[in-house]
Amino acid sequence: MLVTGLTREQLEKVAREVGVRQDVTTLNTKGTRHRVKVYPDVPARAYTPARHRRRGERGDAPYQRTSGNVMFREGARVNAVCWHGFRDYFRAAFKHNPQATFRTAFDTWRGAADFEARYRATGHKNIGSRMYPICAAEACRCPESGMAV
Repeated sequence: MLVTGLTREQLEKVAREVGVRQDVTTLNTKGTRHRVKVYPDVPARAYTPARHRRRGERGDAPYQRTSGNVMFREGARVNAVCWHGFRDYFRAAFKHNPQATFRTAFDTWRGAADFEARYRATGHKNIGSRMYPICAAEACRCPESGMAV
């Protein structure tokens, strides 16, 4: 996603607040435009002593997203943050700058008011196939799975 209006330090603070990892590439000399990739922050307890992810909930990270491929990989973990994690990430970021802009594959939000007015609809977007659809808000293992709140 592309983020405008926040510094790298603010983005790092947001990631710590929410509990996710991120990869940030700064795109301008002012340091206020970035390409950001957000990933789940897998806790150490989610790994076995041999460094393999534990099965089931014990191996999940906060905001763990699951595969959108309902046919072959239903419920499989993927290295991505779920829709609820992005919602919380954006809300935390807008606390630092309510006028920030986020451009994602789902939508572009110009400020906190625009985000709060329209983000729920993106929870109902299909991330699966046409034959086996799955909503973005359903493809996760977090407690809010299935709810676009």
